[in-house]
Amino acid sequence: MSYRELFISSSPKISTGNESSKVYIMGVPFDFTTSYRPGSRFGPLAVRQAYWNIEIVDRKLNVNAEKIQIFDIGDLSYFANSDEMINSLSKVSKEVFSENKVLGTIGGEHLITYPILKGLKNVSLVVFDAHLDLRDTLYGLKISHATFLRRLLEDNKSLKVYHIGSHTFVDEELDFAMSHGVDLYTYYDITEKKIESLKNIIRDDEEIYVSVDMDVLDPSCAPGVANPEPEGLNYEMLFNLLRSLKGKKIIGFDVVETNPLLDPSGITSIAAAKVLSLLIIDSAGV
Repeated sequence: MSYRELFISSSPKISTGNESSKVYIMGVPFDFTTSYRPGSRFGPLAVRQAYWNIEIVDRKLNVNAEKIQIFDIGDLSYFANSDEMINSLSKVSKEVFSENKVLGTIGGEHLITYPILKGLKNVSLVVFDAHLDLRDTLYGLKISHATFLRRLLEDNKSLKVYHIGSHTFVDEELDFAMSHGVDLYTYYDITEKKIESLKNIIRDDEEIYVSVDMDVLDPSCAPGVANPEPEGLNYEMLFNLLRSLKGKKIIGFDVVETNPLLDPSGITSIAAAKVLSLLIIDSAGV
């Protein structure tokens, strides 16, 4: 029995291909360490529903994502325990990567990035987030959505991190980022047009994992997130930065922190589905 058979449950899926597809999709309905507004466990279902119901043709890239073959393997079983989630997700993701597949994950809270990445070597992380998630602890937790990146950098001191879009962090986090070589491109760098593309920042031969926390967007664009922070990116800023990753060596990605309970209009789930489609386009090599 594979780890997928052991830990993955049946759920609504967005497969357009089969097991031979290059890109695998998985949901992780986990929000146990959420510190403000829980509900991102329902994100995978909401993002999938939006993905099926919007047109995922990107006219700037001139690619129709509907024609890209993806294989949705379902949702990780729900755990109300961080250690169990980390253990099972680590095993499932390692198994998928061993089959030379690109793994795209729908969260769930941002902690899910930790078990996916912690076993990977020689991979750089490109993370879009309003927060740095470099706190040492939050409410007594060493492992949480607000500490996951610090734990990753402690576990793998050679991990290269490109952090995009942050605009709120405490001094402790900024000091840690600077001392650990994080390439920081804040919201203000983007709005002042100091950075408009990632094309020349990330090498073409560099293997990358891309993580998008939906709270990198301004709450007017994405109200349905656990920790909204006013003064974030707009759609055009985020989507153009994601488009600039096309042609890079993406080995995996995630879209996290969509909380449909806080957004009756569904615009956050729709935006997350658009992000998912762009990451599928970027990583499929079309």
